[in-house]
Amino acid sequence: MTAAPRDKVTLLPVRQQLTRGLCSEEQLRTDHAHRWQALGWGPEQIRLWMRCQPGVSVDETDPSYLVFHRSADARPAAPSLADQIVDLLGAAAKPMPVAQLMKRLPAGANVTEPMLRAAVNADPRLQTTGPLVKLA
Repeated sequence: MTAAPRDKVTLLPVRQQLTRGLCSEEQLRTDHAHRWQALGWGPEQIRLWMRCQPGVSVDETDPSYLVFHRSADARPAAPSLADQIVDLLGAAAKPMPVAQLMKRLPAGANVTEPMLRAAVNADPRLQTTGPLVKLA
């Protein structure tokens, strides 16, 4: 298998596995070996990245076998921008212009038009048709 370019590697599946429950460092390294190889990361970089993930804590009772698990104080993740857009379009039951979507986002959401367009383009549930954003 050919390694994906670095800018095309996603670590979302690794994050999801980390936050689902108990898993060892070795298991994560094995399950996602193609991702680490594509990024050119060694064991130390992988371990550092894993330790920095929000909502995940490390059981270091045996330093040779790290176990990652969901933190007891982990807060549920805030809905993504794409999730918020899907909710707005679902409530409106019709396509909406980008400017209108930006105005209807929750107060305090600092979102630019390029950020909103990138979220729409990256989510398979959404599509653009001219100036409008609609559910796919």
